[in-house]
Amino acid sequence: MSKELSVIVVNYNVSPFLKLCLYSVSKAIKSLDAEVFVVDNASSDGSVEMVSSCFPFVNLMVNDENVGFSAANNRAIREAEGKIILLLNPDTIISEDTFEKLIAFYEDHSDAAGVGAKMIDGTGKYLPESKRGIPSSRDFIFKYTGLIKIFPESDIISRYYMGHLSQHETWEVPVLAGAFMAFPDKAVEKIGLMDEEFFMYGEDIDYSYRLSTVGKNYFTPDLKIIHFKGESTVKDHNYINRFYGAMLIFSRKHFFPEYGKFRKFMVTTAINLVKTVLKFISSSKADEKTDKLNQVSADAFYVGGHDGFEKVKNSLGYAGVRFFDSFEDIDVVRKSDEVINLFIDIKTISIKDMISFMERYNGMFMFSFISPDRDFYLYSTGYNVQGKVVRL
Repeated sequence: MSKELSVIVVNYNVSPFLKLCLYSVSKAIKSLDAEVFVVDNASSDGSVEMVSSCFPFVNLMVNDENVGFSAANNRAIREAEGKIILLLNPDTIISEDTFEKLIAFYEDHSDAAGVGAKMIDGTGKYLPESKRGIPSSRDFIFKYTGLIKIFPESDIISRYYMGHLSQHETWEVPVLAGAFMAFPDKAVEKIGLMDEEFFMYGEDIDYSYRLSTVGKNYFTPDLKIIHFKGESTVKDHNYINRFYGAMLIFSRKHFFPEYGKFRKFMVTTAINLVKTVLKFISSSKADEKTDKLNQVSADAFYVGGHDGFEKVKNSLGYAGVRFFDSFEDIDVVRKSDEVINLFIDIKTISIKDMISFMERYNGMFMFSFISPDRDFYLYSTGYNVQGKVVRL
């Protein structure tokens, strides 16, 4: 008998982030007939042991080697029994009502194939890759010359991020992010599994493109999630090689059959040129990243349960930590222009309220997320900087 939903999480060495992700998933599936898969790509950080001990309801699949994102997802998709299948990154946190809203969206949109969410990073800022266009060489130039930031709402310059479409409305879009990509099981029957030639990066573009042949792909802000972004990868030369290698695979697969020799040559040359330039830039800027925590006030706030506060307050590294029962209380007292570190006890708060608060006050607080077992907290200073984990 089929289930309402199958959630698939592919993990590689991000155990702390996975723990928060699965905790949020456990809260979201309580009223649903759902199943959860974690496919581990040969992690060496204790991820497998953590999932086994903390989340026994998870269907855990362990690969002997890192087979890549597509192949790992396919392993679970083959076993999934849900009418809706959701691919979810391990470095995400979802609201308690996310899955109910997702199912309701499909009920209200019979033409939907892929469905994606509005994503914010660990600081509360909107992630423009929540909705994207099919990338071209021109889009790469606009993106990496910084023109997209200058003209973020242009339907030409910011087409890669569909910047002319409001983040506050539901739209049909060409490409959804693999961090949160839902599709019906019937679509898999028609278009098949993910293309395993894409090891990592580009597979979401390819699958979105294929989903659009059997229905519409929708971005909807009704679904909001936190995506710490990039926790499973390091933005080094290997990343650049894989990302732009994936762009070549996609172009050759879907566009080259219709291109002449000259156009094929120009597209290949343009992608390789951008790749070479970015390698040079990444090398020259390797030491330029700064930790924004240097700008954080010496004060700290804590929101959540009293039991968690009493357990961890002396381990947070602050002389004084101000306690709040709810986000509404913080809304009243927050008057300073300083960036204050806000510790969030994820076990005792509404994740839905947390995400709304983060979105509203991004840039005003440094958000630190305390694990449900209160054994660590993690934070992220931005989507281009890997998150940090502090043991308690």
